[in-house]
Amino acid sequence: MFEKFSKEYIECWEYEYLKNIHHSLILDKERMMDGFSTKEDIRNDWEEFLGEEISDFATGSERIFYWLFSQFGQPNSSPIGSDLFFETYNAFVHIDIKTVTTDNIGDINGSIFVGNNQNSYEGNIHVRGNNPPRSYKGNLPTIYTKESGERKICLTYFICILYSTDGKIEFITLMCMPNGELKDVYGDKVLRAGKNPGKIRFNFSKTGKFELLEGEPSRVTFVLVNPEMEEEYKNKAKKILQFYKAEETINEKIE
Repeated sequence: MFEKFSKEYIECWEYEYLKNIHHSLILDKERMMDGFSTKEDIRNDWEEFLGEEISDFATGSERIFYWLFSQFGQPNSSPIGSDLFFETYNAFVHIDIKTVTTDNIGDINGSIFVGNNQNSYEGNIHVRGNNPPRSYKGNLPTIYTKESGERKICLTYFICILYSTDGKIEFITLMCMPNGELKDVYGDKVLRAGKNPGKIRFNFSKTGKFELLEGEPSRVTFVLVNPEMEEEYKNKAKKILQFYKAEETINEKIE
């Protein structure tokens, strides 16, 4: 087994928990979809108060995932962290929910916005033009230390949902952002400049594999994809859907 907290150890557990979370979502897919639709039963009681600042999907979806993951681990009350934050026997696991409409597919095609409180990565953000790169460090520790002295790795995942303006889900994907201890492996390609100074995006299309693990399994996996997705959406989301095509190819070989 890998030495504890070595780069290989961290990648091994990043992958193990990715598989664990993905498996849980697949098993609970029907409950998840039923949960998403519960808002429709009372739409007439809330729709007029929605406003432009609130998504009719994003807020409610977080509640559904919290329900699904209620037995995942011990929830942690730290104010610095993702939508879902759990402690398990060997890790602190952050799971953030990202929802994007088909009007803004660019927000999920190749990279996603990541908050400073949602990652432990450290590196340089390379900006356009002749501007010098900006140093960056996420607010999460790479390894948590409890008061007892016990140490556990920090793991970061994102569940990304693309849905159309009429509420139809086009795909749900799960991805893992590298822990900051892996900066010597992935360098600055993990980070991409956000729309505003100091903001970053996880450049998953450039770091889509667990590079230290045998076979280099994917850091991006899919929970569901609409088989009737419009070609327009497929073309606009091709950088992320390439991982789905690769996944399908692997599954075909296994079968």
